[in-house]
Amino acid sequence: MKERLTLILSILVYALCNLRLVATPANTAAANGLLCGGGADPRCFDLAASLTATLWWLLGTAPFYAGLSLLMIVFLQRMAGDAKMPWSRRLRVFLAIGMIAGFVISVWENMGVDVWKHINLTQV
Repeated sequence: MKERLTLILSILVYALCNLRLVATPANTAAANGLLCGGGADPRCFDLAASLTATLWWLLGTAPFYAGLSLLMIVFLQRMAGDAKMPWSRRLRVFLAIGMIAGFVISVWENMGVDVWKHINLTQV
């Protein structure tokens, strides 16, 4: 039970680390009833656009996370004398790599860097 709970928490943290928020101007957000913050420059987030952006982000990055996870799993299995790793552990390796990469890339994006331009995927 404890292992299943920690796996679910890992999936939630993975989703949080890869969340992509889409801001909208405050004047159009008030008319649409979107989630807004306070202060001198309120930023409003469009839930539907954020979920769509997050889904596209996950679809675009999951193959890279899976490839790196596969390399890591093969390395770990070789180090353990070719012992097979259980699927739950393989999923945890994928989630850990996704969490770290998602967090680093989101910090990079929030600093104002166009990530797609730097990894040469601007045409996608």
